[in-house]
Amino acid sequence: MTTDRAPAESDPAESDVAILQEVAGRILSRTWGDNFHSGYWESDDDISPNEIAQWRMNDVMIKKLGVSRGQRVLDVGAGVGAPAFQLAEQTGATVVGVAITRSHVEEMRRRARQRGLDHLVSAELVDALAMPYPDDSFDAAWVVESFINIDRAPGLRAIARVLKPGGRLLFTDVLQPTRPVADTDEARAEMLDTMEMGQLPTREQYLRWVRDAGFVDVEMIDITAHTRSTGERIAAGIREHYDTLVAELGPEGAEILEQMMTSIEVEYVLTTARLPEAGAASS
Repeated sequence: MTTDRAPAESDPAESDVAILQEVAGRILSRTWGDNFHSGYWESDDDISPNEIAQWRMNDVMIKKLGVSRGQRVLDVGAGVGAPAFQLAEQTGATVVGVAITRSHVEEMRRRARQRGLDHLVSAELVDALAMPYPDDSFDAAWVVESFINIDRAPGLRAIARVLKPGGRLLFTDVLQPTRPVADTDEARAEMLDTMEMGQLPTREQYLRWVRDAGFVDVEMIDITAHTRSTGERIAAGIREHYDTLVAELGPEGAEILEQMMTSIEVEYVLTTARLPEAGAASS
């Protein structure tokens, strides 16, 4: 997705973010799984495998989004489609996945055909800040950690434009933690720069952006305790395959590998909101 580092009029598939996502996706597919997002563990005693925790996170999101058969969902930053497939299979909703990494779009299309879901799930090479869809095109949208690489305020406005009145939004993202952290400013700056993360917003900033985009009934839930095992488990997977990955990805890939093995402290939130119904005043 386009960030403030790359002008929206440039080819998004050639942007630094698209290149990063291509490399990061290859790393995650090898070391973590096809869900390019955090897992969800029930408690500190939960030793569920990575894949189970990833599917559980999808379950949590699907239940919170609350869509049903015949509705149309926009998946912003869809990766190779694993959450979209689970959403379509469980609800019967139609899912349009958008991404700026060509290999992800092609792979998502291939997997949809392979799973017999291409009648419900499609993938398109689209910049979230310049979507070609008409107003009021979708019943719901979700953004699964993809706001990390999107300029959030205009991204929220772009999504609001293509949602129908009453349309629902769900997203997961990371915020500045309110508790003291052990990370140095240098370590945090290096992480944000290498991983093309524009900033870590505060909760207050984020809530303002969501409401300014026209959304109401905003619920922001801190699920940090359920997701914090993700970083250490990804790091363990990378260490196991490190030499092979460095040989495959080269020096630039090695820099991304190092950052993906170095977690910074964040607050991880799951947020839901909706647009007002037609004729209703927003508040």
